[in-house]
Amino acid sequence: MQSTRLATFASLITLTVTSARVVGQEAAPQVTKPQAVADPVAAQEAATPVVASPATAAPPAAPKVRRAAFRDRAAMVLIDVGNGVWCAFNPRTASYDVIWRGDVELRGKVHDFSQDTSRPRGEILRDRTQPVATAPDAVLQPGQTIFMRTASGARLPLWHSLLIAFDEQGRTPVTVRAVENDGRERLHFESCTHVTSDLEWQWNFKIMNGPARPASVEWTNTGTSPKPLRAMRLEGEEVTWMDGEGYGLTVNWKGYELTPDAVLLRFDLVSKDGTRVEASQRVTAKGKGVRIETSGIPEDYIWFTTLSETRAVAEVGVDDGDEK
Repeated sequence: MQSTRLATFASLITLTVTSARVVGQEAAPQVTKPQAVADPVAAQEAATPVVASPATAAPPAAPKVRRAAFRDRAAMVLIDVGNGVWCAFNPRTASYDVIWRGDVELRGKVHDFSQDTSRPRGEILRDRTQPVATAPDAVLQPGQTIFMRTASGARLPLWHSLLIAFDEQGRTPVTVRAVENDGRERLHFESCTHVTSDLEWQWNFKIMNGPARPASVEWTNTGTSPKPLRAMRLEGEEVTWMDGEGYGLTVNWKGYELTPDAVLLRFDLVSKDGTRVEASQRVTAKGKGVRIETSGIPEDYIWFTTLSETRAVAEVGVDDGDEK
């Protein structure tokens, strides 16, 4: 009997609570949300499949510049124009010795502790650094001399300077001589070795400035043990700028300036009578190549270079129709 009363009381409590909720719901104001009206145009657009637009080429990155020993040449200006193309600018001759598509293999003590210089890696577009003469690798016995013959001086181009470069192994130096056609000694030096063992290789080079046209370069082992040598070569830095009379112009390098989309190179061109002209070049990316614009030079000055016709604007690696 008591259980029946408890069940009835629990049912009454449930009914009372339910009734209170219903009353509360009825007392609350009813808010009617406006119904969205279908937009036939929007519905049509939503139903239309999206067609991807053709991919556009990414804009070139901001140009960068680094200084490094490059292809046996010290303090070269290496320009990353921003689209994968690099220029190796020679500040001594105001020329573009190498232009390539790829990157730089940085070598030398600063980068990998090697006795070597940095070099291009990728597709070569222009190259003015081909050796004038080379000699095969050799192991010089004590007292032995080897010779590297060059072409006749009369047939050599007009050089700003010549560079003797080679690799040697060991801690004892060799004596190097450059001899002119008439037998005069143009250069005489002992190689400089900084290695710590007789098994290490070291890169050596020497610059001959001015009119230098040696008929041969000689290496003599003045030590008491065999001396390995390799990659013996004679390289030239050609005169790049001439005045209207065909005389070579001296280049005075003044530096570079970076802008968001270009590298500005500044240098003076000095004639034999001392006349000084302030010149500049603007290097920018264009398409898959590079564009070089020269300003400030007289009309009769000649930009004597193998990368283009003689003109104030040069483009390398640029396809027809390429835009900047």
